[in-house]
Amino acid sequence: MFDYIYKALTVWFIGFFPFFELFIAVPAGVSLKLDPVSIVIFCVAGNFFPVVLIDFGYNRLIRYERVKAWLDRRVSDRMIRNVNRHGTWYLLIITPWLGVWAMAVTARVLRMKRKQLAWGVLASLTIYSVLLVVMIHAGIDFFSRS
Repeated sequence: MFDYIYKALTVWFIGFFPFFELFIAVPAGVSLKLDPVSIVIFCVAGNFFPVVLIDFGYNRLIRYERVKAWLDRRVSDRMIRNVNRHGTWYLLIITPWLGVWAMAVTARVLRMKRKQLAWGVLASLTIYSVLLVVMIHAGIDFFSRS
């Protein structure tokens, strides 16, 4: 039981850490011989936790009028409308490639709705981690038969 917890927390931490995120956490979970469902769950959880932290920090930061005014000058109303209208598609495609930390900060500065940010990132991470687990296991099966 402790071995499983150790492996799961390792995958969670690797997923949480910037620059490692999904593309290191999933192969690490496979190499630790975790089952595919656990890999996806803990990898997504580790990758999603920064979104919560960034949202909390952003909400605290904009309480300062000077910071809020500075951020407001950098964003146009048109950009905010576009982000809230089409931003989920960008999140689905780009989040794993640019990183959860960067996407969450960018989305909050562009005033993306919290629920839209959360669901977009969660869906993106889940889709990409499932695809990675399937592809890695398919590759292992292919080369082990050869």
